[in-house]
Amino acid sequence: MSSFVRRMAVAALGVVLLVVAGIVLWPTHPNASWLFGDADRLLTPLVGDGLPGILLHFGALELAANIAMFVPLGFLGTLALPRRGWWVAPVACFALSVTIEMTQLLLLPDRTFSLRDIVGNTLGGLLGTVLAAAARGIAGAVTRRRRSTAVE
Repeated sequence: MSSFVRRMAVAALGVVLLVVAGIVLWPTHPNASWLFGDADRLLTPLVGDGLPGILLHFGALELAANIAMFVPLGFLGTLALPRRGWWVAPVACFALSVTIEMTQLLLLPDRTFSLRDIVGNTLGGLLGTVLAAAARGIAGAVTRRRRSTAVE
């Protein structure tokens, strides 16, 4: 991975961390009614077309949002690290998630501690790490192919 890609990953990771911090450290829990109401209106027609009804449950939507929020952290964290240090990104996502939940428990009275959030965030970090490893593998294969084609 080039140093340029690493530097860009670090810069993007900083931006994503600021956005995540703004979301998770907001003093009050996001109003579930606006999120659920919009999702309900959008997804209900799809349930009749075969979409699982469980997706209309707020807990499922919240879990999906937690996974999605941490995918970029795992992805960019993995790209920012040397190839052999890939394992640090999902561990850091887990540690960050525990820190967030403890902060919400101890310092934000209108927020709640949730093991489900820790699981979702960690799964998102792991998924991001897998996607980054796949991207590195594809980039490496393309580079090797270009080099072998140039030599011929």
